[in-house]
Amino acid sequence: MMLLGRKRPHNSKSITQTAIVDTKSQLKETRSKEVMEIIMQQTELTPIENNLPTATLRQDANMSSYKTSTLSKHSEDIQLIWTLAIAFTQPDQIASVKKWMRDLVQPGLENQLKRSNELHVNDPFIATFVYMTFGQTDAASESAQAQNDFNLAMYIIHSETKDTTQIVQQQISDFKANGQWQIMTVFHKKCWYAVAGDLGYMAADDFVVTERVYWQCALGMYVWFGNGYSSFDLSRYNKALGDRTSSNINQFKTTKHTAVPDDRCLWYQLLQWWVGNAKVASIDEWPLDLVWLLTVYKQPNTIDEKYALRWIEYLETQDMAELAIYATLFLKRPAEKLNQILRECEWSNEARLINGYHIPKKQVYIAKALNAHDSWDYEGEFKCLIQGGLKEQAKMALLHFLLPKIYDGKYAY
Repeated sequence: MMLLGRKRPHNSKSITQTAIVDTKSQLKETRSKEVMEIIMQQTELTPIENNLPTATLRQDANMSSYKTSTLSKHSEDIQLIWTLAIAFTQPDQIASVKKWMRDLVQPGLENQLKRSNELHVNDPFIATFVYMTFGQTDAASESAQAQNDFNLAMYIIHSETKDTTQIVQQQISDFKANGQWQIMTVFHKKCWYAVAGDLGYMAADDFVVTERVYWQCALGMYVWFGNGYSSFDLSRYNKALGDRTSSNINQFKTTKHTAVPDDRCLWYQLLQWWVGNAKVASIDEWPLDLVWLLTVYKQPNTIDEKYALRWIEYLETQDMAELAIYATLFLKRPAEKLNQILRECEWSNEARLINGYHIPKKQVYIAKALNAHDSWDYEGEFKCLIQGGLKEQAKMALLHFLLPKIYDGKYAY
């Protein structure tokens, strides 16, 4: 399945360069602006007197807004991790992620169905099983009905909305007790095991339910059938992957015949990080804008703050200082980073910072004064402090830096 450097004009007039459009960088910049515009629409800043505002998500905030035409221009792996993250943040999380998995594997269904029917012409339940491996419960149910197993058809449908695991396992026990199980075909049995949530090695029948199933589909089966309806995690799937040197014969055979996933896939890493083994995830490889958004939308936040800082610094390097300031307001302790950006004075809309972002006026003017100080512009520093209503600080600036100049450097600083 499957950034840095300030944007500054080159000052040299002696070098003639042919303009080269870096479409990848342009796309990244466009997406960055888009992401910030959307989050500004989906969040609100609550003013606090003489302090920085509190940044929070609106009640109607939804990550689906980030699925835009710009996203569709990215690689498939990038699109998949984004759309999976969106599915995870929906109110009906379990149903959304299950649908996402179905949509992921669906393109391979037709070919697999044709191939399997050709290989297993003597097993009438092969089609039912293939539909189940692709999460197509409606089609699987209809296929089971066509083979006159109406109970199986019913349980396949009910597995979408109810926890039928125990009742189906009991049904299998009854089949074994009354002799019906012994006359079922292999894939008929596998269908029953799957809907019961049993996907590993079945010692009584000497097969692994997901044997020779593509890894994406095997993973999908654990997502669709491997948990009770109301629970959702990958613990059973990860156990199935297990230890290939295990001395437990059942575990060994389950692991041996469960397709190994491609853990380079970003979406697979995200899935494991969210509901499985977080150690699988290489967050440094994920889109930085998405990682930052997850620190906001997924609460409680467990992502290291260094990623949020990287995102803020990226915005700074792209001359998006005001957007960087907005992003800074979502840090746990934003003051230090925010003051640093303010002090650099690469922002231009002072009114937006004070009236829109609710940053205290004094804080903005202190930053402007410090910027003037850094440039040895002590007169400018004094003026900024006066404009900000910071009379005491202005007085000190006057005493320390302006008065010595009157005496021709006698008291040079």
